[in-house]
Amino acid sequence: AFMYYTPIILKNTGMGTNAALTATIGNGVVSVIATLLGIWAIGRYGRRHLLMTGLVMVILMQAALGCVLQFMPQNLTQSYTALACILVFLLFMQMCISPVYWLLMSELFPMQVRGLLTGTAVSMQWLFNASVAFTFPIAVDTIGNPTFFIFAAINVGSLIFVFLCLPETKGKSLEQIEKHLKKEL
Repeated sequence: AFMYYTPIILKNTGMGTNAALTATIGNGVVSVIATLLGIWAIGRYGRRHLLMTGLVMVILMQAALGCVLQFMPQNLTQSYTALACILVFLLFMQMCISPVYWLLMSELFPMQVRGLLTGTAVSMQWLFNASVAFTFPIAVDTIGNPTFFIFAAINVGSLIFVFLCLPETKGKSLEQIEKHLKKEL
């Protein structure tokens, strides 16, 4: 939702339209830098560790943004604090979560059905992305700032799933990963 709605979120803090649109440039800059860092970090730290670190930080930033918008007075400090929460969220999302998800989709499925299941996973990812994009404005209009706490709670579920179910695949061949998953499942 941040990639689509940052100007609206910032405008709701009292930031002017032009300033909110200009501040959104930071989204793109942070995303590019974070993606490059993520490509490097995947090989160094492993998928599981990177994903869990990213999820923890994303949860913290969503909750922090909810607090900033819910409890801080509407002024320039709130605007810049909200922007900082969004940029840190994007840093960890683009560095730790997004590249790992895309890589895991190509690693975790069995060879015989990898193409079909990867295509299905990508389709589902875009369907959920669209559902968040379309429901976010409705949620903010209906629920208000606690919407960010709901997203944080959803990501707590993701963190628990990764902690309990996701094996580390760093340094393993596709055949080793498949053999491990067959044994575990």
